[in-house]
Amino acid sequence: MSEQKKSCRRRLNALVWVAYHLEAVEIVERYVAKVVEELKSRGHKVTVCRDLQSVLADVPNADIMICWRILPEVFAKAERLQWIQFGSAGIDHTLFPELIQSSVVLTTLSGIHKIPVAEHVMALMLAMSHRLDTAIKQQCVRVYDRLPISTEADELCGKTVGVLGLGKIGEEIARLCSAFGMRVIGTKRNADKPIPYVEKVFTPSEVDIVLADSDYIVLVLPLTQGAVGLIGRREIELMKNGARIVNVARGPMIDTAALIDALNSGKIAGAALDVFDVEPPPPDSPLYDAPNVIITPHVAGANPKYAERAFEIFKANLDAFECGGSMINAFDRSRGY
Repeated sequence: MSEQKKSCRRRLNALVWVAYHLEAVEIVERYVAKVVEELKSRGHKVTVCRDLQSVLADVPNADIMICWRILPEVFAKAERLQWIQFGSAGIDHTLFPELIQSSVVLTTLSGIHKIPVAEHVMALMLAMSHRLDTAIKQQCVRVYDRLPISTEADELCGKTVGVLGLGKIGEEIARLCSAFGMRVIGTKRNADKPIPYVEKVFTPSEVDIVLADSDYIVLVLPLTQGAVGLIGRREIELMKNGARIVNVARGPMIDTAALIDALNSGKIAGAALDVFDVEPPPPDSPLYDAPNVIITPHVAGANPKYAERAFEIFKANLDAFECGGSMINAFDRSRGY
């Protein structure tokens, strides 16, 4: 370790609040172990909490916090807190006014899921175009019928995909789509900068152009206030007849009722959804019965390499925090992500 890094280090009180989805216990624990080991190796004090009461008791002394969610009642007691490293790519689920208005640095794991999410998008697009959903349904009821598949199957090659949100994940989707011979267009706040594999970048205000010109629409935007209801009845009417939609962003971006109506009418030929307004969707959700819908249970970002990739971001941010440097994936309060 360089003398410069040693010289700008001070002893920190770090609070690690462990919370995870049940199916990711081993992966998250591996990440937590790496974080704790790194902090201790640098001489910092580390407290690991696994329940809310412990967090409430220990957070007043914390300088930094590593967690998946921060609650208002916890933040109200965080008198010394300067930095929160979240264990997720998006933090729309945990934002509240006091946190947004504070000076606490918030960093995320944005981009960590770009490879699995992009591959998941390709899998969904291929499943829709080659009618694998129909084949799987036939298999479940022991039916072998080529006709409904062979008459509806299509190619991705030559089609236009509109990627709404050309961030890190969107760029990876563009790369993979290009490899399949697809034409890629999309939206990004800064539309002036060329993006590899993307023919044309539009601003968010020009989304109507993208909708009207695309055979596939892929949503991979952060959930900001302006993104809620992004795809409604008006936007669906602008889309090509027979277009398909993939949503791996957030459920509230699509008007579900409008989407179901468009699927039933045939205006939209298919929808592949990994996210929903309410998760899990209730058993009586009409999405389960709507035609040409593929549902995956918010698993697009499932990633066995999460621990290693998350730790590299945390470690780089810890270096920067200790020495006052620029941090990776710092939350931009003006943009909302």
